[in-house]
Amino acid sequence: MAGAATRLGSHLRVRLLDLALVITGGVLYAAAFPPHACDLSAWIALVPLLAVAARATATGAFAAGFVYGTVFFAGIVAWVVEAVSAYFASGVVGAVAFSTLICVLFVAVYVGLFAVAARALLRRRRRWAALFGLPALWVAYELARSRLLTGLPWELLGHSQWRRTELIQIADVGGVYAVSYLVAAVNVGVFFALCGIARAKTPRRLARSMMPLAAAAALVALAFAYGMRAVDRELARPPGPRAVVALVQANVPSAWEWQRANAERSLLAYAALTRTTIADTRPDLVVWPEYAVTLYPERDTMLMPALAALAQRTTAGLLFGAPRLRGESGESERYFNAAYHLAPGGALAAYEKIRLVPFAEYQPMALGQAFAAEADRTFSAGTASTVFETAIGRLGVLICYEAIFPELTRDLVRAGAEVLVNISNDGWLDRAGLGASAQHLSMAVFRAVESRRFLARASSSGISGFVDPLGREFALLGVDQRGVTLGEIEARTGLTFYTRFGDAFAFACIPLGALLLAPAARRRRRR
Repeated sequence: MAGAATRLGSHLRVRLLDLALVITGGVLYAAAFPPHACDLSAWIALVPLLAVAARATATGAFAAGFVYGTVFFAGIVAWVVEAVSAYFASGVVGAVAFSTLICVLFVAVYVGLFAVAARALLRRRRRWAALFGLPALWVAYELARSRLLTGLPWELLGHSQWRRTELIQIADVGGVYAVSYLVAAVNVGVFFALCGIARAKTPRRLARSMMPLAAAAALVALAFAYGMRAVDRELARPPGPRAVVALVQANVPSAWEWQRANAERSLLAYAALTRTTIADTRPDLVVWPEYAVTLYPERDTMLMPALAALAQRTTAGLLFGAPRLRGESGESERYFNAAYHLAPGGALAAYEKIRLVPFAEYQPMALGQAFAAEADRTFSAGTASTVFETAIGRLGVLICYEAIFPELTRDLVRAGAEVLVNISNDGWLDRAGLGASAQHLSMAVFRAVESRRFLARASSSGISGFVDPLGREFALLGVDQRGVTLGEIEARTGLTFYTRFGDAFAFACIPLGALLLAPAARRRRRR
């Protein structure tokens, strides 16, 4: 009995230690993103999960990955409970249930499967298979999260490095996935180095255990060299014609959007800030955020003259977000979340949002009935990328969270967009002040690098500002501030490798990971 009790106690201690390691790793991952932004923690965040998966059973590895994914996702999107509760009036319990569902569907299960695959690779004697295979499998997991179901590429591992300008330049080849691969490779190298320190009995074996880390460091050095060359090339580029863009952030309450009585108050707030800006600086283009106008531009006869008076005093007009209603009254009417461009001459063009927010803007499945948006918040999806022709270049618009999907930016640039504009309303997300706006910006930065375009971002309550083709932000207007920020942008042409070939690197990681994993699977079958 005493021996059994001792074994049970030892087993429980190991389980508790594993749980503590997994939670620590999840916390390190979350800490790498806003509002904490300790991006260095991303370079060791996977190490605890690898340590647990290496000695666990397959079931234990899946459980470890599931917990790890739950912890880091909950840490990053802690704001979602408050946002869901406010938007759907669902209460805290309903908001937690919804958030849990999203975590399970888009993160926890995928990370659990990654941990099972990691277990198989880490048990091989050849460390090199794990060094190159594990990052490939991590990228495969991120690609699955970004593409399957409705897709949710919110704060992937590579996004943590959004302010490491030289490092993220490889995104013009492999997107954010290339950065994720590098960070994951360093994690694998650190894991093997720590194992070597703990187990190596001779200096020679210790040196061998450090080789994977040295190889990962060499990959990072190559990425930095590529990035430094890209920065030098950009700085040496002869400046082209510049245009001044004004981003208007009125910081009106989010609840006003759905209250028709406040539509005029919101419009007056944006118009007043714009008139002052036009009088002082005469910008070429004025941009208002998503739902700055809550009336229907094409149907409200009193609205358009007021907007036209503002657009006429600019070179390239007024770009603003508003709802759009198409079809005859009755069952054939369809609602769209739209971006409008009003030219100085009065011509009006519209882009209808393609990638709608699940549950908030449409119901992706029968399950959506539990969190169904109100009738006036249910939209149809647009079908085509729209590029606005203006006096300062061709504008490609991304509405709200469309900025987190790189394929939408690729479609716009391939359609001729020379400048990117992201209009958003992050007020619903950032009510608790937990960094949702900064997280949104951190992903938008990659759209500029991937396409080598200037990006202007107008948000109703912040963060508004600009990103240059190297991913450097400038002229930012912070959260909950009211005002106008001005920035100079330049229309750019040309297609990067990433714009031409998309996620070729990420898709190549799938067969690479499978190929390196296959020998381990065959060996287990022989046993």
